[in-house]
Amino acid sequence: MTGPSDASPAARRGSAPRAARRRSRPRVLAVLTAVVALGLVVTTQVPDPVGDVVGDLLYAVAVYAALVLVAPRVRPWVAGAVVLTWCWLVEALQAAPVVGAVLDVVPAAAWVLGSTFSARDLLLYLLGVLLAVGFDVLADARAGVARGSRPL
Repeated sequence: MTGPSDASPAARRGSAPRAARRRSRPRVLAVLTAVVALGLVVTTQVPDPVGDVVGDLLYAVAVYAALVLVAPRVRPWVAGAVVLTWCWLVEALQAAPVVGAVLDVVPAAAWVLGSTFSARDLLLYLLGVLLAVGFDVLADARAGVARGSRPL
């Protein structure tokens, strides 16, 4: 026999746990495509420092969208943590000779790995991830309102 203390926390609160939502892959792919296209335009057509700053922000957003594309049920803050870790790891690797060696063999890898370490980029990646998470949460809330359910 089970008592109230044996019930799950959600059952004790009288509500079911919130199911992980699944994002629309076609919509996420469209967002990813638009962000990558915008990033290419910005980094090739907008002079620095604006082009560099916006490019770094868009890089983090693109990585976020790519992660959500392959894992559509991942929670926004989990995705944000994974993306920020990736971005910071790639930036840290730029301070080591490994990125230079890769770029010597595959110059196009600079679009993914960058080329030189900049501490400013660490902050820009954080801001880009916060933007991506914010838009993702906002889209979920708007979708919940459109479905008639109560948003978070």
